[in-house]
Amino acid sequence: MPSNVFEIVDRYLATELSARALALAFARGWIDRLASGDRLDVRTLSALACMPQGSARAVLDLLSASGVVEDSGGYGLVREFGQALEARDLLEAKLWFANLVAPDVHEHFEALLTDVPRFMANAKVFELFRYDRCLAVTAENLELTRRWVSYTTTLTKYEAPEALVRLNLAESRSLLDVGGNSGEFARQACARQPRLMATVYDLPVVCELGRQHVGKFAEGGRVHFMEGDLRGQSTLPRGHDVISFKSVLHDWPEDYARAFLGKAVEALEPAGQLAIFERGTIRLDEAPLTYAMVPNLVFLPFFRDPGLYLDTLAGLGMTDIAVEWMELDMPFFLVTARKPAQ
Repeated sequence: MPSNVFEIVDRYLATELSARALALAFARGWIDRLASGDRLDVRTLSALACMPQGSARAVLDLLSASGVVEDSGGYGLVREFGQALEARDLLEAKLWFANLVAPDVHEHFEALLTDVPRFMANAKVFELFRYDRCLAVTAENLELTRRWVSYTTTLTKYEAPEALVRLNLAESRSLLDVGGNSGEFARQACARQPRLMATVYDLPVVCELGRQHVGKFAEGGRVHFMEGDLRGQSTLPRGHDVISFKSVLHDWPEDYARAFLGKAVEALEPAGQLAIFERGTIRLDEAPLTYAMVPNLVFLPFFRDPGLYLDTLAGLGMTDIAVEWMELDMPFFLVTARKPAQ
């Protein structure tokens, strides 16, 4: 995939109506049918979608305006849209989540900016990310948790390479990924480094879903899961020369983030490396935000710049502290630091 895969995908989420039209086209089978090379008229497409011809034409007009389809002896897919279809899982994941959380932004925009506790109490997105459902492995908890784990796994699939290409793991043998979700980040690290073993530390339900995920890949046998909850008195397992946090620390207040980093530094092997791969703050004073940013906008109060992590790591005695910025669908940064040999 091109390195600017997020830019390619996000152009089809420029506005809410164009994104909702595209999601409908996926759901009603239009995209699959047209991707086969067929060119179809309005009558055929309306029958396929079980909608009136007038409604089908309105959806097709929206898709034409956004560069998804073109009418040339029947409707077909625009060739450039094929690039976005190469990352179809990312495109559909972003469409799903944007359409899911948009009502929260519509209805609670003022609270999002002025009263975060009220926003969290009323926004339905936080009903999706229920960590209390991740403690007991039951059929219901697995099904409910699978919805957001699948989404974050898809994001990580495309985000992780940007960090791993910058992270030197050539001499590393054992990675601990804290809050590592489905193990996708750890799996990709192992795929790049054949001698690397990885442990993912996360809540029990997430670990069970992760085992199912990494089991699909050849390197999955080198990714193991350890169930735990770092919020309490738990300590992290020792014996790892790399410890990573990928899209974890922004979820937590500063005191929790500092405590988690303290436990990581304590568990890290001497001369080991610690890595933090996180979203930065969203710049609102540049180009107008598109609908593609709605999934990130609901977490606006929680994103932070790396200063907290840099200060914390320095206070914990870490050395060689560095930060590198990159642009995906929003600003990301990679913080790296090394524990003294003794």
